Amino acid sequence: MTSKYQEIITTIIDQIENGKLQKGERIPSIRRLSQKFHCSKDTVQRALLELKFKNYIYAVEKSGYFVLEGKSQKETPLNLSLSDYNNMAYEDFTTCLTETLVNRENYLFNYYYQQEGLQELIDSLQNYLEKSAIYAKKEDILVTSGTQQALYILSQVPFPNHKKTILLEQPTYHRMNDLVASLKLPYQTIERDFEGIDLARLEELFKTGDIKFFYSISRFSNPLGLSYSTSEKQKIVKLAECYDVYIIEDDYMGDFAKSTDLPLHYYDTSGHVIYLKSFSMTIFPALRLGTIILPPVLTKAFLDHKKMIDYDTNLIMQKALSLYLDSGLFEKNLNYLKQVFQKQSQKIDTVLADFPRIQHFSSSLQGLVVELPEDQHLGDLKFTDKINYLEDNYLSLTEKRFIKLSNNQDVFSILTMISER
Repeated sequence: MTSKYQEIITTIIDQIENGKLQKGERIPSIRRLSQKFHCSKDTVQRALLELKFKNYIYAVEKSGYFVLEGKSQKETPLNLSLSDYNNMAYEDFTTCLTETLVNRENYLFNYYYQQEGLQELIDSLQNYLEKSAIYAKKEDILVTSGTQQALYILSQVPFPNHKKTILLEQPTYHRMNDLVASLKLPYQTIERDFEGIDLARLEELFKTGDIKFFYSISRFSNPLGLSYSTSEKQKIVKLAECYDVYIIEDDYMGDFAKSTDLPLHYYDTSGHVIYLKSFSMTIFPALRLGTIILPPVLTKAFLDHKKMIDYDTNLIMQKALSLYLDSGLFEKNLNYLKQVFQKQSQKIDTVLADFPRIQHFSSSLQGLVVELPEDQHLGDLKFTDKINYLEDNYLSLTEKRFIKLSNNQDVFSILTMISER
């Protein structure tokens, strides 16, 4: 004889599978379900928790349980395009945003600001980060209006090491280059390419260069798409501790790293790594929310400066992101996006098989980066498709060693034209 517990689970799953319950639709209350199935509320609660564990439903505090995916979403093919994913992520986040606004009048209009970030989101972020081996106390996790705000503040506040110079990988994130150039901040650079980074040179700069912090994208670097090896990460962190240099680790694409490809933050035991994370790549670019893990000695100075920039990071978007993470929608959509990423990479590998002279390349959701052979000179060659030579990713003029092609360009034709020169 089927137990009431199992009967509730089976009934709700059937209703989701046959389309009677759709994505975002509220599950009947625990009281109503207990009356319908003639059982205790505890039995209903246990059944709903089991459905949540199986990713059929998700919970919203003080509101109840909702369907995570409806029948139409479950029938979505796995061979999604990037545009398919974008539509799905937008719809799912809209569901969370709508739920944030429903019956929240008292909550929204009587909220007192918390500069560190909405506590619900900080709780969600701690759980999310731990799944990627990024461990932090809740009081060390802050929310910002995107990573650009965090980088600006970090460039302005004094650090405990009392140093002034910023060290940048080259090439690197173009807005970080713009930041040091426009604010006329003291900086030095170190080259990073497909051969890695010169650790001896890095040590020399750490030792003699008055380095306040070293800005690094350790995994899937922007723009080259490179990741440090485990030994490089361990050495970099050890050097930072030895010479009292802070590291700002921008992990904007860390969600796509292999489980064995751990962040610099994982190896840090001295509090010298500042971890920075954006959600624009995995949700959508307009979501200007970021999180930062700060050593306690920097928290007060950071928050004092942040108060001068904004009264509070967007509360509604913080609440929606918290719900998006807790409901399982983020993890579900990230898995789809990883499949898109893998599909694009396989396509690129097939194309590059016809160009054996190209030894160094990387591909990501943002496109293909190719290091040209040493004897290859592009000069003023004009293509029908615009090619990104990565000039904006350098602080000074450089040889056109790399080209970056977007995924919607005809990669084969462009590489053929280059090879024929």
